[in-house]
Amino acid sequence: MLMVDFAVVLRLIRIRHWLKNLFVFAPLVFSSNLTDSTSLLRAFLIFIAFCLISSSVYIFNDIRDRESDSHHSRKKNRPVASGEIKLRDAWILAGILATLAVLVALFLPYLALVFLLLYVVENLFYTLKGKDMVLIDAFCISAGFVIRVMAGAYAIETSPTGWIVVTTFFLSLFLGFGKRRNELLTLKEESNNHRKVLTLYDHKYLDYLMISTASISIISYTLYCLDPQVIGKFSTDKLVYTVPFVTYGVFRYLLLLFRNGEGDPTEVVTRDRGIAITVLLWIVSVMLVIYFPTWM
Repeated sequence: MLMVDFAVVLRLIRIRHWLKNLFVFAPLVFSSNLTDSTSLLRAFLIFIAFCLISSSVYIFNDIRDRESDSHHSRKKNRPVASGEIKLRDAWILAGILATLAVLVALFLPYLALVFLLLYVVENLFYTLKGKDMVLIDAFCISAGFVIRVMAGAYAIETSPTGWIVVTTFFLSLFLGFGKRRNELLTLKEESNNHRKVLTLYDHKYLDYLMISTASISIISYTLYCLDPQVIGKFSTDKLVYTVPFVTYGVFRYLLLLFRNGEGDPTEVVTRDRGIAITVLLWIVSVMLVIYFPTWM
């Protein structure tokens, strides 16, 4: 019988990280289907499915990394690493969440389920091998976000555009390198004990990678906004007005990373008022441009 303190379970499933799963709504918004009740319901279901499956993956990752997490100043307090939850109970909870995720996805088009399962496979590779491979580790993180977007698109039976895939890929790659830089500088001499791949990175090299991916992210989003097909689709050329919000958000993240050493995107978004407000303003501006073009 599963006997676990509810507060421990909440920490174990990392509810704050469900923010990452909001990427599944991107195709819904940019396909102009937000007002369609069926598409909205399907997007919500795939969001729930990814919340459940990502929590299951997090638990598996915590079980696998419990030894290395014990050397991390913050991760050592996680339920599995600290021993607050038994391994058997953690495995059971992970299995329950994964099963529920698949059951939810069964109500969606089959390709949504395929990409949900692909997310599991990709994360298993990351946990078992990918996280120890230089560059591949960050590419795996980025792939997880791209898969979310693809699943969100197929859940509402629309094809993801090349622009949204490319922008998501480079933006998440940028965030992934930022996370690695934060770990490298925070752990210092303990980095090898926590994550061996960190010894293969150099913070200056990561700085170059971050600046490159940040630049490509901004450029790709700008080109998307200026694409004649996009302008024709939305019947407005005003989407370009949302570019400053994206640019400021990226630059703000770089500032926090270089000045304060912050790196976890989820923590930055939830803790930094500047980025939180910028994200909110970007969402509002995108909604206005796409769904109320006559107001602009």
